[in-house]
Amino acid sequence: MARDNIKVPYGYEMPKSDGRDRGSLWVYDSFEGYTMRDLQRVLNLADERNIARTVFYPLHEETIRRMERHKVAPYYARLNHLRDLLDEADPDVDYTIDAYEGKRKKYTPMDTAFRFLEEKYESPHFIFMTDFTANLFAGYESFEPWIKKVRLFVAADTGLGPHPRLQDYASRWDSV
Repeated sequence: MARDNIKVPYGYEMPKSDGRDRGSLWVYDSFEGYTMRDLQRVLNLADERNIARTVFYPLHEETIRRMERHKVAPYYARLNHLRDLLDEADPDVDYTIDAYEGKRKKYTPMDTAFRFLEEKYESPHFIFMTDFTANLFAGYESFEPWIKKVRLFVAADTGLGPHPRLQDYASRWDSV
Protein backbone atom coordinates (compact mmCIF):
# COMPACT_ATOMS: atom_id res chain seq x y z
CA MET A 1 0.00 0.00 0.00
CA ALA A 2 1.35 3.41 -0.98
CA ARG A 3 1.81 6.09 1.61
CA ASP A 4 0.03 9.40 1.22
CA ASN A 5 2.52 12.22 0.93
CA ILE A 6 1.43 15.64 1.99
CA LYS A 7 3.03 19.01 1.31
CA VAL A 8 3.68 21.42 4.14
CA PRO A 9 5.39 24.81 4.12
CA TYR A 10 9.05 25.04 5.07
CA GLY A 11 9.54 25.13 8.84
CA TYR A 12 6.16 23.58 9.64
CA GLU A 13 5.99 21.86 13.01
CA MET A 14 3.19 19.56 14.10
CA PRO A 15 1.00 21.19 16.75
CA LYS A 16 1.82 19.97 20.20
CA SER A 17 -0.99 18.14 21.96
CA ASP A 18 -1.77 18.96 25.57
CA GLY A 19 -2.81 15.39 26.43
CA ARG A 20 -6.53 16.12 26.01
CA ASP A 21 -6.80 14.54 22.56
CA ARG A 22 -9.04 11.78 23.69
CA GLY A 23 -12.19 11.86 21.62
CA SER A 24 -15.64 13.13 22.44
CA LEU A 25 -18.22 12.55 25.13
CA TRP A 26 -21.84 12.66 23.92
CA VAL A 27 -24.35 13.56 26.61
CA TYR A 28 -27.56 12.01 25.26
CA ASP A 29 -30.42 13.30 27.41
CA SER A 30 -33.62 15.33 27.48
CA PHE A 31 -32.09 17.79 30.00
CA GLU A 32 -35.53 18.08 31.61
CA GLY A 33 -35.03 19.17 35.21
CA TYR A 34 -31.25 19.20 34.79
CA THR A 35 -29.51 20.73 37.79
CA MET A 36 -26.07 22.20 38.35
CA ARG A 37 -25.13 19.01 40.23
CA ASP A 38 -26.00 16.89 37.17
CA LEU A 39 -24.00 19.19 34.93
CA GLN A 40 -21.00 19.16 37.27
CA ARG A 41 -21.04 15.36 37.26
CA VAL A 42 -20.74 15.33 33.46
CA LEU A 43 -18.08 18.04 33.37
CA ASN A 44 -16.03 16.34 36.10
CA LEU A 45 -16.22 13.04 34.21
CA ALA A 46 -14.97 14.73 31.03
CA ASP A 47 -12.15 16.38 32.96
CA GLU A 48 -11.11 13.22 34.83
CA ARG A 49 -11.07 11.11 31.66
CA ASN A 50 -9.23 13.80 29.65
CA ILE A 51 -11.89 13.96 26.97
CA ALA A 52 -11.23 16.58 24.31
CA ARG A 53 -14.83 17.66 23.65
CA THR A 54 -18.12 17.26 25.49
CA VAL A 55 -21.15 17.30 23.20
CA PHE A 56 -24.54 18.00 24.78
CA TYR A 57 -27.26 16.47 22.61
CA PRO A 58 -30.74 17.56 23.77
CA LEU A 59 -33.56 15.34 22.56
CA HIS A 60 -36.63 16.64 20.75
CA GLU A 61 -40.01 16.15 22.43
CA GLU A 62 -41.09 13.69 19.73
CA THR A 63 -38.02 11.54 20.37
CA ILE A 64 -38.75 11.50 24.10
CA ARG A 65 -42.42 10.71 23.50
CA ARG A 66 -41.49 7.74 21.27
CA MET A 67 -39.08 6.45 23.90
CA GLU A 68 -42.17 6.02 26.12
CA ARG A 69 -41.43 8.77 28.53
CA HIS A 70 -43.59 11.45 30.06
CA LYS A 71 -44.38 14.76 28.43
CA VAL A 72 -41.53 17.28 28.65
CA ALA A 73 -41.02 21.00 28.19
CA PRO A 74 -40.52 22.30 24.65
CA TYR A 75 -37.13 21.76 23.03
CA TYR A 76 -36.16 25.45 22.97
CA ALA A 77 -36.95 25.90 26.69
CA ARG A 78 -34.77 22.94 27.70
CA LEU A 79 -32.01 24.18 25.36
CA ASN A 80 -32.09 27.66 26.91
CA HIS A 81 -32.00 26.14 30.41
CA LEU A 82 -28.94 24.07 29.44
CA ARG A 83 -27.21 27.14 28.01
CA ASP A 84 -27.91 29.09 31.20
CA LEU A 85 -26.48 26.27 33.32
CA LEU A 86 -23.35 26.10 31.17
CA ASP A 87 -22.88 29.87 31.35
CA GLU A 88 -23.22 29.74 35.13
CA ALA A 89 -20.84 26.78 35.47
CA ASP A 90 -18.17 28.32 33.20
CA PRO A 91 -16.52 24.91 32.56
CA ASP A 92 -12.85 24.36 31.84
CA VAL A 93 -13.63 21.60 29.35
CA ASP A 94 -14.35 22.22 25.68
CA TYR A 95 -18.06 21.74 25.05
CA THR A 96 -20.62 22.03 22.27
CA ILE A 97 -24.39 21.99 22.27
CA ASP A 98 -25.48 20.09 19.16
CA ALA A 99 -28.90 21.25 17.97
CA TYR A 100 -29.36 18.57 15.29
CA GLU A 101 -32.72 17.43 16.66
CA GLY A 102 -33.90 21.02 16.91
CA LYS A 103 -33.27 21.42 13.19
CA ARG A 104 -35.04 18.16 12.33
CA LYS A 105 -38.06 19.01 14.53
CA LYS A 106 -39.21 15.40 14.65
CA TYR A 107 -38.41 11.96 16.04
CA THR A 108 -34.79 10.93 15.58
CA PRO A 109 -33.92 7.28 16.27
CA MET A 110 -30.98 6.72 18.60
CA ASP A 111 -29.05 4.96 15.85
CA THR A 112 -29.44 7.92 13.48
CA ALA A 113 -28.33 10.37 16.15
CA PHE A 114 -25.26 8.29 16.98
CA ARG A 115 -24.30 7.96 13.30
CA PHE A 116 -24.56 11.74 12.94
CA LEU A 117 -22.42 12.34 16.03
CA GLU A 118 -19.90 9.70 14.96
CA GLU A 119 -19.35 11.43 11.62
CA LYS A 120 -19.15 14.90 13.12
CA TYR A 121 -16.93 14.42 16.19
CA GLU A 122 -13.56 12.77 16.66
CA SER A 123 -13.12 9.30 18.10
CA PRO A 124 -12.88 7.52 20.49
CA HIS A 125 -16.52 8.08 21.37
CA PHE A 126 -18.01 8.00 24.86
CA ILE A 127 -21.73 8.28 25.64
CA PHE A 128 -23.19 9.54 28.91
CA MET A 129 -26.84 8.64 29.60
CA THR A 130 -29.15 7.89 32.49
CA ASP A 131 -29.84 4.31 33.54
CA PHE A 132 -33.38 4.53 32.16
CA THR A 133 -32.09 5.59 28.73
CA ALA A 134 -29.31 2.99 28.85
CA ASN A 135 -31.86 0.23 29.51
CA LEU A 136 -33.91 1.47 26.55
CA PHE A 137 -30.77 1.56 24.43
CA ALA A 138 -29.97 -2.04 25.39
CA GLY A 139 -33.40 -3.09 24.15
CA TYR A 140 -32.86 -1.78 20.61
CA GLU A 141 -31.54 -3.89 17.74
CA SER A 142 -28.70 -1.45 17.08
CA PHE A 143 -27.34 -1.89 20.62
CA GLU A 144 -24.74 -4.58 19.90
CA PRO A 145 -22.98 -2.81 16.98
CA TRP A 146 -22.88 0.45 18.94
CA ILE A 147 -21.71 -0.95 22.26
CA LYS A 148 -18.72 -2.41 20.42
CA LYS A 149 -17.83 1.03 19.01
CA VAL A 150 -18.37 3.26 22.04
CA ARG A 151 -17.74 3.38 25.77
CA LEU A 152 -20.88 3.98 27.81
CA PHE A 153 -21.15 5.94 31.07
CA VAL A 154 -24.41 5.29 32.91
CA ALA A 155 -25.72 7.63 35.60
CA ALA A 156 -27.47 5.54 38.24
CA ASP A 157 -30.20 8.08 39.02
CA THR A 158 -33.36 5.99 39.18
CA GLY A 159 -31.80 2.89 40.74
CA LEU A 160 -32.97 0.59 37.95
CA GLY A 161 -31.00 -2.60 37.53
CA PRO A 162 -29.07 -3.00 34.29
CA HIS A 163 -30.77 -4.61 31.29
CA PRO A 164 -29.62 -8.23 30.64
CA ARG A 165 -27.91 -7.15 27.41
CA LEU A 166 -26.07 -4.43 29.33
CA GLN A 167 -24.91 -7.10 31.77
CA ASP A 168 -23.56 -9.13 28.83
CA TYR A 169 -21.37 -6.17 27.88
CA ALA A 170 -20.42 -5.14 31.42
CA SER A 171 -16.84 -4.46 30.29
CA ARG A 172 -18.03 -1.75 27.86
CA TRP A 173 -19.80 0.54 30.33
CA ASP A 174 -19.18 2.20 33.69
CA SER A 175 -21.62 3.36 36.32
CA VAL A 176 -21.09 7.00 37.31
